[in-house]
Amino acid sequence: MTAGGEAERGQDDGFDLNQSPSGEGGDVRLHRALWRHWGTPAAIYGTIVYASVVAASSIGNQGHASAVQVLVFSVVSIVVFWVAHVYSTALGFHGDADRIGDRLRDSFRHALRESSGMLEAAIIPSIPLLLAALHVLPADLGVLLSLWLMVLMLALLGYLVFLVRGRPVLVCLTSAVVTGLFGVVVIVLKTSLQH
Repeated sequence: MTAGGEAERGQDDGFDLNQSPSGEGGDVRLHRALWRHWGTPAAIYGTIVYASVVAASSIGNQGHASAVQVLVFSVVSIVVFWVAHVYSTALGFHGDADRIGDRLRDSFRHALRESSGMLEAAIIPSIPLLLAALHVLPADLGVLLSLWLMVLMLALLGYLVFLVRGRPVLVCLTSAVVTGLFGVVVIVLKTSLQH
């Protein structure tokens, strides 16, 4: 990614990644770097979608064969959602009146950069599913760990968005709880539908 692309991305996220507030410590720079990769709207949306697909595909499925099915179905689903997101973002970007002279290739490059968080968000929660598919974990435990990892990721993203803006810890924690609740709702729905 070019420096210009980073500046554009930083402006889109509400802060300039190339401009550090005076006295900014290494922790805040690390949080900004994490935010640039996983803190995009596509990453948050992707995490919620992935949690929903994992939860829905695991209902009524038990055993290691079902763990493989849940993993494959979830990964294929998030890739399909990602392709649709890239396509719709590219069309929206290309159709913007301010970008009439831009090439379609530039629109797709922008869309790929903006949508990458959706796929990145599925990596960590896929690890317990993969371990369950490989018979390292029981299938139910793999699904449960995957779902709770997504709750943790959502809470972390909610925390970081306010932390990088220098908000008080209480505001950061409130945001973490609110964002994490999206994942908790998915788990509650899965549990209620299973019983």
